[in-house]
Amino acid sequence: MSPILEQILYGGSSVSMNLIGITRSIPEEQRLFRAQGLNKAILFKYPNFDERADDYANPILDDEDEDDIGARPVETGIYVPHSIDAPEAGGLAIYLRSRNSDVLLAEQFGVSAGGGNDSAADLRTLSLIDSVPSLDPFLLKACFEAEKVSVDARHWLISDAEDQQLRRLIRLRIEPIVRKAIEGGTANSQSIERFLEAIWNPELEEAGLFVSAFGIERGEADAIFSAWKGTTFYEYQLRRIAPRARTILNWLKSRECIPVDIRMHKPYETQLLMHIEKVGKLLETTLMDIRQILSDYETSFSAFMNGEPEPFRDYLRKIRSHYWLLGYCVSALTSVAHLDARCMKNNPSRKLYFEMIHKLLRQFDVALDRRREQKGAF
Repeated sequence: MSPILEQILYGGSSVSMNLIGITRSIPEEQRLFRAQGLNKAILFKYPNFDERADDYANPILDDEDEDDIGARPVETGIYVPHSIDAPEAGGLAIYLRSRNSDVLLAEQFGVSAGGGNDSAADLRTLSLIDSVPSLDPFLLKACFEAEKVSVDARHWLISDAEDQQLRRLIRLRIEPIVRKAIEGGTANSQSIERFLEAIWNPELEEAGLFVSAFGIERGEADAIFSAWKGTTFYEYQLRRIAPRARTILNWLKSRECIPVDIRMHKPYETQLLMHIEKVGKLLETTLMDIRQILSDYETSFSAFMNGEPEPFRDYLRKIRSHYWLLGYCVSALTSVAHLDARCMKNNPSRKLYFEMIHKLLRQFDVALDRRREQKGAF
């Protein structure tokens, strides 16, 4: 199996959304797409960093260059297996923002810009999914709710309890800033509630008032609040996967990851060691990018709470680029952790044979690679 296909199938819910399995128990009329072929596909996210950028830690171009190749580090694809009962056997891939995507969508699913109301609805749904850096159910659900697009809750694979917990965590993180920003912390509780509600409903007047307080155009409120919610979500998600990421990195740097049967593969030892080193550096780079983004957030937050609003204002102006890079990094770590857990399930000692570690390194490499080949078929 192609390592890229392995990533799509087994990389976890951040990077793929298996509509084949999700919609199996959902009546056709309540499924995510009107074109049933799309409901028999697997949506996936893949990295697409700008090769021209000198600094990978700062890959996003200005908003006016958004349509340029590489303007954001994460893109959306659709994997269409030849057989929905055996998706690992291969299939076709369509990349939403590629130049021929409209032709392929029309040929494969009958979805086109002039195809009537059903096609328009499906293109709108694809556009919303494409506007989020990862396929985490919480973020997708929040995105569709903010746009007032009704979707059967069974698509999101997240319980009401978990959804409410995440919303509370995001509120707790954002509330001190809202209180500080609005009337210097003297606003009444009802007013504060309205501003906090604007986090989830950017159409409210308070959303525009909040960003205006930082000298930002009111029209930017939706993008800023979406990115702010997403950044906070990724921050909490990171807490769950960081311990395993550190375990994997320490393992890659130790002799423990050397295959137990390395003597039988001596001709390939140097090549394997170089691969281990490469993957370790990719993982370290990802962790460093996350630390830098969250450090910038904490620094600007502390400055704002101490009466210096300028750093936080600057952070909000750049929050969309931070959000997309953080989305890529956290999704990549989540995928690595997921792949590692699958491999180590029957190997708690983390002692692997040559073929096993070679396969795992290849999977890690794909998950952490910042420029992935766009294959038309797997």
